[in-house]
Amino acid sequence: MLDKGEKIDPDLFLREKLIEFQREIAELKQVNKYQTEAAEQRENKLFLGLFEVLDAFDNLEKNIQSKEEYLDKTGQRFVKSTRAIQRKLLRLLRSCDIEPLEFPDNKATIEQCKIIATQNDPARENEEIISLEKRGYQKRESKQVLRKAEVITVYNDGPPMNSVYST
Repeated sequence: MLDKGEKIDPDLFLREKLIEFQREIAELKQVNKYQTEAAEQRENKLFLGLFEVLDAFDNLEKNIQSKEEYLDKTGQRFVKSTRAIQRKLLRLLRSCDIEPLEFPDNKATIEQCKIIATQNDPARENEEIISLEKRGYQKRESKQVLRKAEVITVYNDGPPMNSVYST
């Protein structure tokens, strides 16, 4: 603290102010980084919850497909309504730049899949997807996988694996 009659050295004053501003900038950057990471974590948690809801719709769809022709009008309206809700949820995810993982070559990759079981099938290639048990999702632009797809694949080099393992 300076006395009333004491002169202030302008260079020293500016240096102290610059140091003070640099410390403040560093603190604000750190707070901003923390808040950004926390927001991303909350967003990813929300997306994982939506993926679970979509899984429930996928399971419902699998169960209904074989019985759909036997449903009365009320049952058919129910099926139509549940499919509409599922489409709306997928549109919501797409509006947030998230899309289901695609496997154009029908092969499981380490980055995109969690292999939950394997089966022998000499007519098919190893790592070929036999069954998609749960869809995976990724951010469209960055291709960041938010949730790996759970799949059953072909494995012809030994006995089939029934235990859960991840690639």
